[in-house]
Amino acid sequence: MPASRLVVSPPMETVADRVCPSCGNTCMPDGRFCLFCGDLLPESDLRALAWPGIPATMTDSANAAPASPEFAGFWLRFWAAVIDVALECVIALVLTVLLNYGLRWFGARHGVTPATSAFFSGMAFILILAIGAWLYAAFMESSSWGATIGKRLVGLRVVTSLGERLTFEQATIRHLMKFLSLFTATVGFMMAGWTKRRQALHDLPLDCLVIRVPRVSFSLFGH
Repeated sequence: MPASRLVVSPPMETVADRVCPSCGNTCMPDGRFCLFCGDLLPESDLRALAWPGIPATMTDSANAAPASPEFAGFWLRFWAAVIDVALECVIALVLTVLLNYGLRWFGARHGVTPATSAFFSGMAFILILAIGAWLYAAFMESSSWGATIGKRLVGLRVVTSLGERLTFEQATIRHLMKFLSLFTATVGFMMAGWTKRRQALHDLPLDCLVIRVPRVSFSLFGH
């Protein structure tokens, strides 16, 4: 007689946890969040994390439990982006104007027409803006600030799902993924308005979070 087999079915809650309760999509087996809507899975608990990205001033006392993060919504992130884009465009424009003067001076002595100089200046503006925006975002968001100047002014900080500072590589990937948010008719950016942790599409691949922190003011005299 063949030996009988004991078949044990998995607990119902284990099966249920593999499906996002918000959107119904199948979740990654070891994931802590839903890749489709950004919601936390049932087994995740952000309040249990130490959250080193949150300053101590946001807790009630030195002996208080670690503060849970306050996620930044769409409009705060939008105004931070407006400041950053304006800053990037101004710097790129200044550098392009200086380059254009140099090309015109060089062209006047070597037979290069003003139209050719203007064409190369325009191409240089696009290149300076693209590379400058990447380096600006990657260096600033992986710095001790954890934020660009725009985010810093409105009181935002970019962290990992554990509340830690991003590395330069992580900040670079997050910046490049913004093109995906842009190419979805900006729906990827607007996702920050309705996902549970206010994540945009470019935040999801590395599970980055944008949290609110106390605002800072800049002074010319450092006070």
